[in-house]
Amino acid sequence: SYMNKFIFTALLIGCLSAFVACANQEDEAFEVVTKMASIVGPGGSEEDHDYYIKHVTDNFNSLWGYPTVADCAADIEECIGDSKMDPPQKDSLKLDGDSGTITVTETEYSPSGDVMKMSFQTGLVKEDGVWKLDSITAGDDEIPTGTQLVPLELNEMVFLYDGSDANLKSGKFAFDIVNKGNQVHEAVLLHLKKEGPLMELMESMGPDGPDPEVIGFLGVKVPVIPGASAKMAVPELESGRYALICFLPDTSVPGEEQPPHFVLGMVSEFEVE
Repeated sequence: SYMNKFIFTALLIGCLSAFVACANQEDEAFEVVTKMASIVGPGGSEEDHDYYIKHVTDNFNSLWGYPTVADCAADIEECIGDSKMDPPQKDSLKLDGDSGTITVTETEYSPSGDVMKMSFQTGLVKEDGVWKLDSITAGDDEIPTGTQLVPLELNEMVFLYDGSDANLKSGKFAFDIVNKGNQVHEAVLLHLKKEGPLMELMESMGPDGPDPEVIGFLGVKVPVIPGASAKMAVPELESGRYALICFLPDTSVPGEEQPPHFVLGMVSEFEVE
């Protein structure tokens, strides 16, 4: 009947409108993430820096020690940093109303020249019609099938794991990380290549990182925000000494002189047989 055709047509138009609106939302959000991934602090244009400030929330910047967007703007180059993210993939974008998540990656190179692909889960919110980055935490690495996971808890100011775990001792494993603390943490994995106390070996650290003849950099999972978890791939480890360390600042200390977590005890050694 005419009435049935009218109802069907109205429903079809409604569905199409909802689909178009959803598609537009995705396009808008993805455009923001793509642009933000390309922006750097040092050497970046004023236009890009202004765009960055308009597309982040206070919550996002607080992860890096900037309580508000205004604090970030006052130290814009340091706040943004000098590393570009890789172009994001749209198929990882998930929206739910005025919020969502997307996976972004960053390609880095270790002091030895090895390529490292770091993964991050980024939260989005829509405020006053504008999509903004609201949070970021470390994402899961690709873990080969059959790899055994070693549980690793991050807390203030300690790494908690079973140093006698057979998988850890074998050097063939991946870390299953969870942050049960109240601060943002990281897990930096180092190979200690020379004898001596860890803190003495750490003195070989320069502005470009550790002396590769003394300390080998094997990977990092950062930032792991409170309550978050992430799987960290670990290259097959040869026999020897290894360390986990967190360099992030203690945000419970007011002011700019915030000591790094490792100074407060967030450092741990283990051995591979």
